[in-house]
Amino acid sequence: MKKSTLILSIVLFASIVTVLYMAVDRYTYRSYSPNLEDQVILGEMTMMVLDNKQYQDIASKETVYSIQQGVSRFNAGDPSSMANYEVSVVTNRQSYVFTCVDRTCTDVSNGTWTYSRYLENGPVLPLDIDE
Repeated sequence: MKKSTLILSIVLFASIVTVLYMAVDRYTYRSYSPNLEDQVILGEMTMMVLDNKQYQDIASKETVYSIQQGVSRFNAGDPSSMANYEVSVVTNRQSYVFTCVDRTCTDVSNGTWTYSRYLENGPVLPLDIDE
């Protein structure tokens, strides 16, 4: 095999690998990132979470550091399903994940609990600094 053919083959292989990596990376990003329509739905869900009795009980007992909105289309059979939207309330003890209770999202409910980064780390913002 000529040297120029070998170099051309390596460049072609590298470009194919790069394009495949970028395609998978983009697909994964789109699967977990809300678009403009998703942001409107998640905004309304966040307001429903703030009015929810479960949230108010959590906020009265724990320090709420953030409320994160998310969408997951990766393993869902119906990408437009309301079951893909979630609002996480992150406290000093754990994260509470709120999702819709039905297909029309008439209400939200806390169905899952996960680890909170604030158990081992402090707030990202300098919230405790006295002026």
